[in-house]
Amino acid sequence: MKRFALRVGYHRAAKVGALLLVFVVAVALRVYGLRWGLPGPLHSYSYHPDEFLSVNAAFRIYHTRSFDPGIYVYPSLYMYLSALAISVGLGYGVAPSLTFVYLAARIVTVIMSVAAVVATWWAGRMLFGNVVGLVAALILCIAPLHVQHSHFATVDVPSTFFVALALGFAGLIISRGLWRDYAIAGTFSGFAAGTKYNAGLVILAALTSHLLRRNAKGDAQWLKTMTAAICAGTAFVISTPGFLLRYEAFRTDFLSEVSHVSTGHGLVFAGTGNGIVYNFLSSLWYGLGPVMAVMLVISVLWAVVRFDRRALLVTAFLVPYYVLISLSQVRFARYTLPMYPAAAILIAFMAVDFYLLLAQRKLAGIRVIWISVITGMMLFTLWYTVNLTSVFGRTDPRDRAARWIFMHIPRGSRIGVIEVPWFYSPPLSRMLGYGRLEDREEALSDAPYDFVVFRLCNQHGYRWFDSFPPKWVIVSNYEVEDALRLRGSRSIGKAEREEVERIMTDFELVEKHYRRVVSFGDMGGWLAGLPHDMRYPLPTLTIYKLRR
Repeated sequence: MKRFALRVGYHRAAKVGALLLVFVVAVALRVYGLRWGLPGPLHSYSYHPDEFLSVNAAFRIYHTRSFDPGIYVYPSLYMYLSALAISVGLGYGVAPSLTFVYLAARIVTVIMSVAAVVATWWAGRMLFGNVVGLVAALILCIAPLHVQHSHFATVDVPSTFFVALALGFAGLIISRGLWRDYAIAGTFSGFAAGTKYNAGLVILAALTSHLLRRNAKGDAQWLKTMTAAICAGTAFVISTPGFLLRYEAFRTDFLSEVSHVSTGHGLVFAGTGNGIVYNFLSSLWYGLGPVMAVMLVISVLWAVVRFDRRALLVTAFLVPYYVLISLSQVRFARYTLPMYPAAAILIAFMAVDFYLLLAQRKLAGIRVIWISVITGMMLFTLWYTVNLTSVFGRTDPRDRAARWIFMHIPRGSRIGVIEVPWFYSPPLSRMLGYGRLEDREEALSDAPYDFVVFRLCNQHGYRWFDSFPPKWVIVSNYEVEDALRLRGSRSIGKAEREEVERIMTDFELVEKHYRRVVSFGDMGGWLAGLPHDMRYPLPTLTIYKLRR
């Protein structure tokens, strides 16, 4: 009996130790380089192009002490939590600064990201047991996109926390089906929607759980599912009260965002083909890592073939969500993030279930091979994630380019740029890359250089035919890469072709009349194929000088 007790204690300690290790790794990966791109000596804005929206909204909530964030392109819950973090920090004597405001919001993201890893462990445990829970937590812990975007003050990663909890309680609906399981699953689904609108689709997991319950007919029929739906709606309204209190503003912003994802994002996703294929080959391939992306497809098929009710409730959210975002014309990799807890649980289920199947058939040799394969995939994904995260610890190419320009190009010199400077440009003034287009155009007049923006010229190549072409030109890969990709493409419309022609005319004239002086940033090797929003820390900037 004593030996049995010692063995049980050893296994329990091993499980706790393994979970603690996953927790520590999750924190380390997400805290490292957290100050990347924050406002500093060279710029008063973040290098992430969308952070200013959520951070400004959070600061507005803190400053005005109101529940109106001023924008509704995103739901409000993350802004409220960020405002709370700002208030707590300032209340405990942190020196007020723009850097702190951004950092406080990022800390909220980190906390919710690590909490999502723990919640995924719990959800996997509720659905399939301890081993699946631990493997699922590890997968989410090292998922490249989840780790990278945990460094940003945006809504995508925080939504994964509520999605994981909703999946866990959907699992409890299948196993015991108490009224509170329905209510809590619905509540967390509502909070998921209150963090990122389409993440609320996780309510499908709870509704599917009810359908899959063996004794569902005796469980007050649809009353429990109505409870889940009502709790979801209530939680959404609580987390985004502007839906009721500022309905017209909510409606305007929400519809503008729907229009945006329906019509596209300039040239960025033009000509990318079928969304289902593109999201796999780009968003998931780089976001989960190649081996985990393939494993996810296999896991969905495995769930269907095995017809496991618990696995099917996870796919009931994952598959419709994936189809929904694939129908969009805007295909940022970050849009896949709400899927990640479900993906981690499904992959873990398949890996463990296949192992147990081998054990039943007493195929010891193949079991060893399978464990080696899974371990190898985890190590490869971890290596990939560490390399991706290491970028946050380097001096940003924009800072290096700005310092070079200040040292080598006299103030007042004429500098040509293809587009109005943005997040991908060197910070040659404090506000040059901040905010919306009109903000950036206004900031041009405060810069210490005379900018010639080719987009704003009367005709393509106009500046090359007058007598005063700029002596210097700065080109970011973000300005030309999509035009280079789409040059000669027949799969785009007239407006896109004209845009490609405009950019290529200016870029070809730069290449013809200027010589490359220096470049900052390296997009070679495995970094070259990263999706658009996974390359925010990795722009390549090239500085040209007029040949004559």
